Amino acid sequence: MDIKTLLNNLHEEVSCSVCMNTFNDPKTLPCLHAFCLHCLNEILRTSGRHDIIACPECRKEIHVPRSGNLQDLPTNFRINSLLDVLAIKECSVIGVKCGNCEESSSQSFYCFQCCAFWCEANCISLHNGIKANKEHCVLALKDFKDQDFENVLKRPVFCRNRGHESKELEFFCKDCRVAICHSCVATTHDRHAKMLLEEAANEQKLQAMSAIENRKKTALKKRRKIAQLDSDFAKIQEHVASVKKGVQQFVDNMMAVIEAQKQETFDDLDNRAAESMHRLRIQRGEIEKQVKITETGIEAAEAILQRNISAEIIQSNKIIEETFQGQVEPAYPRIGNQSILDFGFVRNQRLFDHVWTNRIGFVKVLPTSPTESSGFGKGISEPIIGLETNIMLTTRNAKGEQCYEERDYVTVEIKNQDGHDCATETRVLDNKDGCYKISYFAKETGKCRVSVKVNGEHIRDSPFTAEVKPRQMRPVLSFGKYGAAKEDFRYPWGIVVNKRDEIAVAGNGNNRVQVFSSDGTYLRSFGSKGDKERESNSPTGIAIDNENGIVFIADTENHRIQFFSGQGEFLNNFGEKGNLDHQLEFPHGLSFGSDGNCIVADTGNKKIKLFSRTGQFLRSIGSEGSFTVPIHCIQYKEYLIASDFNEHCIKVFDKAGNFLYKFGKYGTGDGEFNGPYHLSINKAEHLMVCDTNNHRIQVFEVNGKFVGKFGSKGKKVGLFTGPFSIAVLSDGRIVVTDFHNHRVQIFE
Repeated sequence: MDIKTLLNNLHEEVSCSVCMNTFNDPKTLPCLHAFCLHCLNEILRTSGRHDIIACPECRKEIHVPRSGNLQDLPTNFRINSLLDVLAIKECSVIGVKCGNCEESSSQSFYCFQCCAFWCEANCISLHNGIKANKEHCVLALKDFKDQDFENVLKRPVFCRNRGHESKELEFFCKDCRVAICHSCVATTHDRHAKMLLEEAANEQKLQAMSAIENRKKTALKKRRKIAQLDSDFAKIQEHVASVKKGVQQFVDNMMAVIEAQKQETFDDLDNRAAESMHRLRIQRGEIEKQVKITETGIEAAEAILQRNISAEIIQSNKIIEETFQGQVEPAYPRIGNQSILDFGFVRNQRLFDHVWTNRIGFVKVLPTSPTESSGFGKGISEPIIGLETNIMLTTRNAKGEQCYEERDYVTVEIKNQDGHDCATETRVLDNKDGCYKISYFAKETGKCRVSVKVNGEHIRDSPFTAEVKPRQMRPVLSFGKYGAAKEDFRYPWGIVVNKRDEIAVAGNGNNRVQVFSSDGTYLRSFGSKGDKERESNSPTGIAIDNENGIVFIADTENHRIQFFSGQGEFLNNFGEKGNLDHQLEFPHGLSFGSDGNCIVADTGNKKIKLFSRTGQFLRSIGSEGSFTVPIHCIQYKEYLIASDFNEHCIKVFDKAGNFLYKFGKYGTGDGEFNGPYHLSINKAEHLMVCDTNNHRIQVFEVNGKFVGKFGSKGKKVGLFTGPFSIAVLSDGRIVVTDFHNHRVQIFE
């Protein structure tokens, strides 16, 4: 606060917050709040305790000095200085008390060395007449400027010990931890360890600054906690509103059902009433008809009798008797008769009792506390692009105990710095015990934001910032050698991985398919050399229809595609040598598209062909002359990507077969090829190309941008002599057939 602002707010600065008056003997509590001594004594007296006093400002409990006297609390030097500043400012109105004669006067002076007021009448001349005061700076109060007020606030502090009142505090006693004057050094603090007060103050200033910084951090954490609590308040209100909305919706639905059933019952009643009233109307009509006949007969008979002609009476008597005697009183229902009121409402008392007893639902407190739940693992600490990485999540209750609630729902988001998804195959495995395994594949390097939520709320420390590292390919397994034994290879060509992570290898030299586990253990094999069913001649490409597990093999020199069950049982084949649509010539690479169709590289006919699962020709990709030696074609999203061995490039088409672009040329540099063979997409959604005669694997974005490479020519593990085919295990590891080294290598 600058001096002008301070002077304008001076009364506020020197007012005790307890008595609301100007400070009188201000004392400072350890919490750094200051109050009048008599106010503190009164608070201590009325508190009922003699050893503890609560700060009136912050309510912190303070221990009374050991002496039991609050007078021993530190005096607040700054407030005393401010009181002097106030006295100087208001001296023209109320005057100031002389530090010598104690008379009040508005015509006074202030000595900056004595830190005292001197009246003009007698005392200032006495002060100035003392030889020791010759160098003192004395200024009339009426002449004070802003800078002079600042000097008052910076005045020295004098010793409080008797007889030392004029001595400035200059030293610090290390033993007693108090500031002392020059006289104290030679008396009460003789032989104590001492240092200059300024040096001690500088040391304590550094300590105080460090403590302040720590307290700031603590306060900031608490502010953040308060903000979190405020956020939690809002979340609770939002959640309550959401739950109420759900309750209301449920009740509305129930009411709608009840209202519909009520209306249905009303309609049933109306229909039954209409039927009954229809019957009554018929009866009424019949009765009215009978009454009319009767009344007509009566009227005619009465007329005959009134005319009183004997012959007429005798002649008509027989007719009258027949008319009236032949009429029988009909039996019609009366009002209130059960025959017409034969319907009523039967209440579903069980339903009523069930709703009344069980209520419409209930409020249940879910035990899981997202803020107590925690996550750890490489998915947070060190994810690697294209490799499966995991986060282990443990759900806990408010006490921090592991808990499980079946209705908990866990969600995961992995976003890059632009807010876009940067992971694939994000999965959550529920172990049903409060532990969840979260797995994902990062598809780009750099910082990403991993958000893990339980029931829509972040777990502790979520969102996490993870640094996705580039993948440094290293061999983790090599299996196979040249030979004819069941686990041996002779020029392994095609490779594919099924849903169980079993590795199937098409052996060009041994004319068979061998199946291994992901740790290289031999499982089974099928096929032999020949041109009959189940036999093959130099098989190359291999693919699996993951919908049914059927294995398709390019029986290259027999110019056909054979397919087998996963256990090796022959199912069927299609194709024969020729250049018609349904015919093949030296087919090589195989794959399956998203629509389940088999994609065949018809190498000899220089075409890519699509067949149904049963072998029916569907269409060709590309126009005449699109390829010279097509080896393999795969689908990725809306693209069909093919390798052309002789043109040393990769060609990209849309799903309809229209050419889009190509990349690569002959050479040994990055992005250049020497006979590209089989292709695959890794878990980072990058295209991997077997750059066969350069003895390496190159990795690209689908647009052709070079990403990386691994391998070179050699026989040691990790090196290649003709990598022909490539596949990806479920955890992101890469499997490669090393053709001329007669082995399969797995890279991580």
